[in-house]
Amino acid sequence: MRSIVTKQASSRVMSLILLLPGFAAVAGDQQADLLVYRVEEAGSEPYLSRILVTPGFLRMDQDNENGGFILYDREAQIIYSVDPDERSILVIEPERGQRRLPEEMKLSIEKLSDIDAPAVSGSKPEHWRMTVNGTTCQQTVVAPGLMPQGVAAYRDYLDLLAYQHVTSLAAIPAEYRDGCDDAIHVFAPSALLEKGLPLRTWDANGNQQTLIDFSADRAVSSDRFKLPADYRQVPMSSTPTE
Repeated sequence: MRSIVTKQASSRVMSLILLLPGFAAVAGDQQADLLVYRVEEAGSEPYLSRILVTPGFLRMDQDNENGGFILYDREAQIIYSVDPDERSILVIEPERGQRRLPEEMKLSIEKLSDIDAPAVSGSKPEHWRMTVNGTTCQQTVVAPGLMPQGVAAYRDYLDLLAYQHVTSLAAIPAEYRDGCDDAIHVFAPSALLEKGLPLRTWDANGNQQTLIDFSADRAVSSDRFKLPADYRQVPMSSTPTE
């Protein structure tokens, strides 16, 4: 297990990770990439977000009692959002189309000066920034070359989700649109991920996430990548809302 947490915090962090649903090894295990982030959203309590990646799937879940999760079928290019409270599965299968950057949006991705940070598993961290029309939207510190399967799967997931987001843009009045939000979620959702494994990411609204642990060979149950057979599946419309 590779870790970027301090020795003092490692025991507490690992105890929290082990509480995440489905973490314990059981019969029928398979190897998966594991990424665990501490997420802090403005106005909300911090929580842990776990990403598990195999050649076929990406699964995301959180440290809560709900038991819901997101499953991305990498081959079929379909996203499933599982809601145990409603016993339902939202099926997101957006049509791929144009995500052309608006002419008025001047987007820039730039590498900042070298930072004074130790190497992570041999990778020297880099600091990158996304700006839109001169406004800083998002920044990240990445470790280039680490966890390539996990990073690639998460990048593909965000790109696919962006095709769903773009369908709703036409229904949002211009005065309620935000250039940074559009860039991060629709037009360039994976731009900073292309630079490497995110160690810490933050934006102008006070949202941030920090990598607290990762592993390229975590044994997990194959059941983690199966959908509940008795849940109702609800397709999400890809038609823009009027």
